[in-house]
Amino acid sequence: MKKIHIVAITILSAFLIYGSCKKREITKVNENFDVVDSSKVANIKLVQAFAGNTPQIPTAPNLTTGPQVYFYANGKKLNGNALSYGGVWPSPNVYAVAPTGNVTFHVVQARLNLGVVPNVPSPFAGDTLATFTANLVAGKFYSFYMGDTVPFVRVTVREDMLQIPDEGTFKIRLANFSMNIRDTFKVSRRSDGIEVISNIAHKDISNWIQVPLPILEADTFDLRRKSDLITAPPALSFISTTFISLRMYTMIVRGTSALPAIPGKGLAVGVITNR
Repeated sequence: MKKIHIVAITILSAFLIYGSCKKREITKVNENFDVVDSSKVANIKLVQAFAGNTPQIPTAPNLTTGPQVYFYANGKKLNGNALSYGGVWPSPNVYAVAPTGNVTFHVVQARLNLGVVPNVPSPFAGDTLATFTANLVAGKFYSFYMGDTVPFVRVTVREDMLQIPDEGTFKIRLANFSMNIRDTFKVSRRSDGIEVISNIAHKDISNWIQVPLPILEADTFDLRRKSDLITAPPALSFISTTFISLRMYTMIVRGTSALPAIPGKGLAVGVITNR
């Protein structure tokens, strides 16, 4: 009887372990900690790269210039806190879940009702900055870039093809969301002078480029305009210790070099970890 009891416990444990493994394979948790089936949702990342100072809401708690926004999918608000310039939601190395099919998105200024606690969104007419539809496929990954196309704010949607890099390498790509529509950028590797990314125009995103990790020296990438080295600010550098084998990164050009300068919104590059 003791042997039978032990066998029964072993079989039951095996079923429990198998079931928990299967559950981990097909589920993930959204920001509300609800368990969702990852085979039935899309995965999205929101990037706020709009460097304009207007439109904005001149009331607390909107303390920075330019729009702070909420994203809505089919009428449901996605981000908990308002997304301001340079911000990424849900975080630089995580994707959030979203519905699939033809999804209607709204970008709305984060006007709040300050008369209630906690404050709740309370948009006015005209607070919707962009409305667009995206066809999202279950299981796929997408990045949404909020940028500028005169005279309206626009959102660029790009599917992220996340094929794993080889061992000992990482992948990079360049997204050009500078406010200067005539700016075209390229990226070169300083150690060997090789241009790894070429001629990325305004609101364009390069393909992934696989790069080996350096062995003997720090690896530096220079961002240049198509015709000359950026002098204000200087060429922006990325040291190899920032990068990790098997990871994938997006370099995002944002801001403006136009004069008069916009405080805090000069030409810069942010780095997002996609995987």
